[in-house]
Amino acid sequence: MSGRTLTGWVLDVIPGGRGMTVWFRAESGETVALKALFRPSFALAGPRLAEASLRSAARRWNCVLARGEGIEIFSGGTLPAWTFTVASPPLLRAAVRKAESAFGAEALFNADIAPEQQFAYATGLYPLARARVESDGEGTLLSSRILDDPWDVDARWPPVTTAFLKVEGKGHPAHGRTRPLLFAAEGRTHVLLWEEGKRFLRDFRKLLAEADPDLLVTEYGDDYILPRMLALAARHRVPFSIGREERVPGRPDPESGGIRRSRERSYVSYGQVIFRAAPHLLSGRWHVDARNSFLFGETGLPGLFELCRLSGIPLQRMARSSPGTAISSMEIARALARGILVPYKKREPEEFKSGADLVTTDKGGLTYLPRPGLHENVGELDFASMYPSLMSRYNISPETVNCACCGGRPPEGRPGLSVPEIGAHTCVRRRGLIPETLAPVLAKRRLLKERQKAAAPSERDFFRKRQTALKWLLVVCFGFLGYRNARFGRIEAHEAVTAWGREKLLRAKEIAEREGFLFLHGLTDAVWVKKEGAAEEEYRELAERIGMETGMPIALEGIYRWFAFLPSKRNPSVGVPNRFAGAFTSGEVKARGIAMRRSDTPPFVAAFQRALLSRMAEAGDIAALREMLPELREMAGEAALTLREGRVPPEALAVSRRLSKAPGQYVANTVAAAVTRELCGRGVTLHPGSKIRYLLTGEGARAAASRPRGKADAGTRGRAMGFLDGSESPDLAQYEEMLREAADELLGPVEATSVSRPPRRSRPGA
Repeated sequence: MSGRTLTGWVLDVIPGGRGMTVWFRAESGETVALKALFRPSFALAGPRLAEASLRSAARRWNCVLARGEGIEIFSGGTLPAWTFTVASPPLLRAAVRKAESAFGAEALFNADIAPEQQFAYATGLYPLARARVESDGEGTLLSSRILDDPWDVDARWPPVTTAFLKVEGKGHPAHGRTRPLLFAAEGRTHVLLWEEGKRFLRDFRKLLAEADPDLLVTEYGDDYILPRMLALAARHRVPFSIGREERVPGRPDPESGGIRRSRERSYVSYGQVIFRAAPHLLSGRWHVDARNSFLFGETGLPGLFELCRLSGIPLQRMARSSPGTAISSMEIARALARGILVPYKKREPEEFKSGADLVTTDKGGLTYLPRPGLHENVGELDFASMYPSLMSRYNISPETVNCACCGGRPPEGRPGLSVPEIGAHTCVRRRGLIPETLAPVLAKRRLLKERQKAAAPSERDFFRKRQTALKWLLVVCFGFLGYRNARFGRIEAHEAVTAWGREKLLRAKEIAEREGFLFLHGLTDAVWVKKEGAAEEEYRELAERIGMETGMPIALEGIYRWFAFLPSKRNPSVGVPNRFAGAFTSGEVKARGIAMRRSDTPPFVAAFQRALLSRMAEAGDIAALREMLPELREMAGEAALTLREGRVPPEALAVSRRLSKAPGQYVANTVAAAVTRELCGRGVTLHPGSKIRYLLTGEGARAAASRPRGKADAGTRGRAMGFLDGSESPDLAQYEEMLREAADELLGPVEATSVSRPPRRSRPGA
């Protein structure tokens, strides 16, 4: 077999054997697997390491040792560094563990970078890169040339064919009775029955082979569909594969053929317990579980493509990762390009602070407490990507805050750039790693937003999803500065960003008031102001003035016909910073902190509140809102009547909850705890972070006690949605109370007052 030269795109890179399998999509439409020899590495660095010990360790671990230098990120100085290159990708993790045990984590660098990312950094063959490759007759990659740039807004992307796989109906398929599997491709949907066993497997393989999709999008594929398929195949002893591993030259390695699985996990993110099902990754085609991918839900395939190209993380991994993982990979790539040694684990401790220092520095973003009430002709002005822009503009990075080269912490007059209020400074001599990483992201997002505005209506969504993906990178980059485990995190840098943010928001308030506007509310990076009789042009001029004087980009989000700051549920006289609703002059609505925004609100209640707000948006001012009140209350009454007459299907009344702990740890006899016990009694496996769905029932303790074992406990008032049998009666009183609260959230301010008092004083804190 002769060698080949192909032009196309890198679809995937998978470690295994003595190197990597590169899945390549040729412009002709052919998908081929190429073998690339590649040996990943890690480094040990520090002045106290003995070369003799390092060479002895390299021999024991079968590594190639090379001596060099690397830059220590915080000091900027160079360190002697030794690179250990392992024999093959599967050996990397074990070698790193041995090195940590022998020399300590503080001496380890570049040590937990995935082989596929190392490959992308070293060769330039990043995911979705357009390239020209040469291979020999046995499919071994000989050379490659990159034909595009990940920062190119107009780069050509490969055409992708897609098939969809889901279980019929709603809710987690494991939390109820067995339902058919639906396979959709090329405009047709096929129904497959699990109970047909071998025929089910044969029919699925036939459908998959005929469609031969590049992308398989599933719902609960990681958590249910693929594990059940594999178990079914094992039970019937039927060979079963879902990828394209038969195209791998030679005998496929275990890592590059079939399904690659890793462990499931539960973790805490911003106070919420999240469960991630074990990833099931395919070879030669992508599998994205829409229920196990935040990024796919937020940004779709265009957003995933964008993040893969920028981060070097293959698509299937990227789909199951957070935006923070992507920005961290980009920081690593930038660090390696600059010769910086990437710490294995966070090792920079927080500086000591007195109580007075903490009061000054640890305030977070600026948050006002608005006085509850209604307003007309309110303008909302938003700083564009405020925190990332501050990090880029003021060179805020872990190594640049209070750097020694610009004077540490001397008296005033030091050469560094002073940070407002907190007595810190940032470096003026070297560009920080974080700002250098963020600057091109900010620039590309601006370009994508411009393209979105200028594009034809049919193309706007493509650019919107891409810029949204970059928005998420920018959103999380600030949080990573203060994250306790981030390798490039440092709380002092986090505090410097919020200090500048408070300064800019206060300055915006001063400018608005100087220009004759009433300042109503400020929340981290946005302000709400109003001026009697002001036209849109005056609000735009205010935004331009604030942008010019603060040096930060700020834009008019819109002007509200009416806007309501909603009160605290516990104290109606106190406002809540992030609880409001309003209608723009365009007719669009914006709401935060109300029932329709909460994930545990039943669909029927959320739909009612959306309809109510949509009707309210037609009112041109507060007077028109007041005239609408009888009609709006009638809408609430009609919704309650629909509920009482039994015209609402149980699915629309489902309450969703996320488990905060393991099922066995629930002690109180709450509805959610009882439903959890019901599901476990029926053999359903639940984890901390798992979601459950149930119907609030109106049956009493006697009826509940007569239920068979495995159903909800006696005296409880909830039933798992997946096991409803039609005998249940919804708890009408509870659902009517939800409707009443949803209506009162929006109508209460209209009924209470039409004139709002001045806003309360500001309260710093995030």
